[in-house]
Amino acid sequence: MKKNLTKILFFVLVPLLFTNCASILNSKMQKVTIVTGSNDSKVYVDDVLAGTGKNVVAKMKRDAIMKQVRIERDGYKPIYKIHYQDRKSALYIMSWVPFGVLLYPPFMDYGPKAFNYPKEVTTSKDDMLAIAPRTTEQKYVYLKNTAFDVKKEDIKYTQIKHRQLKKKKNKFKDKGTAEEDIKFDNSIFTDAVNDILKKNNYIDTTNTIFKSNTNTLYISAKIKKVEFDNVYTIASKRYMNFLMTKLDIEWEIFDLYNQSKFKKTMSGTSGEFAWSAKGEVVRNSVEDAINESFFTFLATKDVVKLLEQGESKEIKLEDLRLNRPAVVSNLEDAMDATVTIKTKDGHGSGCFITNDGYIITNFHVVSANDKLTVITKEGKEYNAKLVRKNEYSDLALLKIDAVVAHAFILPTVKNYRVGDEIFAIGTPKSIELGQSLSKGIISGFRTYEKNNMIQTDASVNGGNSGGALVNKNGEFIGVVNAKVFGIGVEGLGFSIPAETIFKDLSLNYAN
Repeated sequence: MKKNLTKILFFVLVPLLFTNCASILNSKMQKVTIVTGSNDSKVYVDDVLAGTGKNVVAKMKRDAIMKQVRIERDGYKPIYKIHYQDRKSALYIMSWVPFGVLLYPPFMDYGPKAFNYPKEVTTSKDDMLAIAPRTTEQKYVYLKNTAFDVKKEDIKYTQIKHRQLKKKKNKFKDKGTAEEDIKFDNSIFTDAVNDILKKNNYIDTTNTIFKSNTNTLYISAKIKKVEFDNVYTIASKRYMNFLMTKLDIEWEIFDLYNQSKFKKTMSGTSGEFAWSAKGEVVRNSVEDAINESFFTFLATKDVVKLLEQGESKEIKLEDLRLNRPAVVSNLEDAMDATVTIKTKDGHGSGCFITNDGYIITNFHVVSANDKLTVITKEGKEYNAKLVRKNEYSDLALLKIDAVVAHAFILPTVKNYRVGDEIFAIGTPKSIELGQSLSKGIISGFRTYEKNNMIQTDASVNGGNSGGALVNKNGEFIGVVNAKVFGIGVEGLGFSIPAETIFKDLSLNYAN
């Protein structure tokens, strides 16, 4: 009886022992070489630093879980790769010898340790997309707005087997479009772009008040198409998958005055993001695709040219002679000499400087508008024409066909000093608040890129831009410049000195 039991144990337990040799004898960890192509590349596996260099040897646990590899190098966009156990261990042959011949089919070993990773993850320095940090000769770039509102027909979901993807067969199985328009949390988009700009010194964090058209650009972006690709494989009898995101993004660059300078749609494809990885996989994949699209856009020749920092120029205009108006001698007349300027995007303010309809305002108030409407204190509306401009000093001259009772005389010399009591007149917040008056003092003088500015603590808002800064007698001191210089800062407004207008716009009085 004992002899028979021994035979049973031999023919049952020993084959089981051998058919699980890979799981028993294979180590828990496997060494995998990540080829980066550069000595200064850092390699992370599941967010843990594995090493630095051209060839980094990382230890990966045999646990049948897809590993997330990230390769970082200063000045380049990170590379994201996945790696998983897709092949049987060499020890698997012991499942066949000798008992595979006697017992067919042999017992199959599907334990996690029975499978190996490919020995290498291969990339090169050419695979990394270069990031060009801002140089001192380039303009600053600020984010204007982003839009992540894609129509349902432009959102696609696909599936593809990893083997087909590696062979570049691109035999995607279309899983269809979205059932409805999808609006993602726009903070993903905004945060991704702002992060790029900050990390690469495109945002000036030291000068937050003054900006000029010679050193400042704004950028907006709109996602037009989205494709989510679920890449899958069946390895070690387990289903594994990772995500890749493809985006079409329309990028547009504006100057300081909201004038469009360049627009182009750029595609961006994310790296490989394992669903088993920690963190928000979809968000990380989308951000990576945004980054690729943006870096590619910044590298285009047109954008590189726009980034070149210009020098302040003196605008050469023909001399224009104006009729000298009657003297404004009180605040009530000064309010009559101030107007509201309505545009397609909002409104600003302006100042009559002749009785026959010439008006001074900021160029940024009228720059991006074809149709301009001037509203007087009495509520009369007139179509206005842009006569001339100086975008370096942010001044513009308009003309309406009207005769008005009160207009400011442009001074030729400085008529104010620090501590003087002053009044700002304009249309803050709403057109309904036209010709509002606020009081303050001149609190300082500033110079930025050869442009002099009057600093005041008088309450001003965006709609005050182009309005009048006057003294208690209603005499013209300056043009309020709130929108560009310090909007939203408590108790801090700036104005263009009135005595500079003659030179900046080549104006003179005929009499």
